[in-house]
Amino acid sequence: MGRRVAESASVNPPPPRGAHRLLEWGVIEVVALLAAFSILSILHILWPWLSGRGAAYSTSRARAVRWAFELVGVRGKRVYDLGCGYGVVLAIAKSMGAEPVGVEVDPLRWLICKAVCRCRVLFRDMFEVDLSNADVVYVFQWPSVNAKLAAKLARELKPTAYVVSYMWEMPQLKLVAENPQLKVYIYQSIYNV
Repeated sequence: MGRRVAESASVNPPPPRGAHRLLEWGVIEVVALLAAFSILSILHILWPWLSGRGAAYSTSRARAVRWAFELVGVRGKRVYDLGCGYGVVLAIAKSMGAEPVGVEVDPLRWLICKAVCRCRVLFRDMFEVDLSNADVVYVFQWPSVNAKLAAKLARELKPTAYVVSYMWEMPQLKLVAENPQLKVYIYQSIYNV
């Protein structure tokens, strides 16, 4: 009889002391994680208005990016994405053999992009980044930002560099190709005369 009790005890051992505390910590950790995620999500949405920098987020169409990058030939070239968001354009550039460099001012987007893209992503304002070594600069910004950016691009880029603008035209630069259906405009960095 004593042997049977010992066998049943070894088959179903009692839970370790403090096991219920692990369950409580699991619930607390999940709630803390959800709270942190909620706060980050709200800050992410409000970042442009709170900081006075950055923009609302929308992603470029992959088809438009590929069309432009194939036309200018990005393989082996340094491609900057100004306002790279979560890195969709950087990932495409990398897959096409380019050396992608992202520039992002939103801390959450920068962190996610750096983790996902595994390429160089600068946490800086695009107006403060030296673009003199860029071969291609990709831009998806509002027209008012493009107007300010055009002078910087013309001043800093080498004459052989291309500027790819998605959705909005880039004033003052020399248009060399466009695809109205995809809303992509390709420019050279020299001023249009």
